[in-house]
Amino acid sequence: MTAATAVIKRPPLTGSAILGLIFLGMTWGLFFSLSRFAGETEIEPLSILAYTLIAEVPLFGLICLYRGKYPRLFRPTSMAFYLMAGILGYMIPAILELYSAPIIGAGLLTIVVSLTPVVTVIIAFTMRTDQLNHRKIIGVILASLAMLPILLGEKLSVPIPELAGFGLALAVSVPLCYGFYHNFIAKFWPEGEDGWQLATGEMAIGCLTIVPMVFLFYGVELAPVMETGLYRIMIGYIVLSAASIYLYFFLLEKGGPIFVSLAGFVSLIAGVFFGMVFFGETHPWWVWLSVLVIVGAIWLATSGQTPNSDE
Repeated sequence: MTAATAVIKRPPLTGSAILGLIFLGMTWGLFFSLSRFAGETEIEPLSILAYTLIAEVPLFGLICLYRGKYPRLFRPTSMAFYLMAGILGYMIPAILELYSAPIIGAGLLTIVVSLTPVVTVIIAFTMRTDQLNHRKIIGVILASLAMLPILLGEKLSVPIPELAGFGLALAVSVPLCYGFYHNFIAKFWPEGEDGWQLATGEMAIGCLTIVPMVFLFYGVELAPVMETGLYRIMIGYIVLSAASIYLYFFLLEKGGPIFVSLAGFVSLIAGVFFGMVFFGETHPWWVWLSVLVIVGAIWLATSGQTPNSDE
């Protein structure tokens, strides 16, 4: 292949990468339930995002101090990367999830966002950021088809039915952002920086851009955060964010954008489960049949990344 058409190649997947993918998917699934809890406090979603960013500053600062590595905020290329990555992978999806989760429910939101691998495959093919083979493509398509009965089901719990169309439109935009985000990171990863540096850079840019804007329009009201118990949800956000960020960049480096996007399918299983536990959401038997098919499809897609896989 010529330089213009070269595809980024990676080594075969390891057991630790597969386990990391499962844990990352479970973390993402729990995020959707937390988003619904946060949305039901009636505090502006943008304010929730701003408070969470501020609360993350000490955690990421301590991690940087311990590691002795900091984001390169004064290098123009890194600054542009942090800004784009923060918009695509953090700011826009977080806002969309916080607005849509109280409308359509945590379970349906999880299902819609689980379409991310399909979007990621299409973009990866266009940007040539990942190795494509038959097993990987068939696995993603099979998992997507297995989700159709769930998406078309009539027994999913929708908290605000009259706004379901609007909430669904917001939710559909989330996998589009994540699909671009996965491939953007893989394509333009700044040379000489590791995952924690990139994650801290994204968070720092978010604080510098989002927080002042939010406080300008909505002001600073800490009383509702304490009265509604939102601070408990924010603690969950912070802990899960730190764990998922480490796993995300680790898995992206090991397996590529398509592999890490498969955590979206895992999050479907986790999100449906958490929706049942926290909100009493119910699902018919064929939903669980679809879940089993998705599990098999994930195995098919991840087993396709071998040294002798057919490109």
